[in-house]
Amino acid sequence: MTELEIASRNVEKKFKYALWDRNMKQVELARILQTSPAQVNRALKGNTTPRDLEIQKQAAKILGIEL
Repeated sequence: MTELEIASRNVEKKFKYALWDRNMKQVELARILQTSPAQVNRALKGNTTPRDLEIQKQAAKILGIEL
């Protein structure tokens, strides 16, 4: 497994635990971010497109986590 794959998994785990801890679903997060649930899912899985990175930053702020 490459370093990038490991980093992506770590990002995904952080978001998964933060959502679980707040009893929130990705659909709710998508509504708050005003984007589609599919886009949120891609971003939270650690994708690195500019749009995904922006969603990650916004989601991290909402969930109170650091990336």
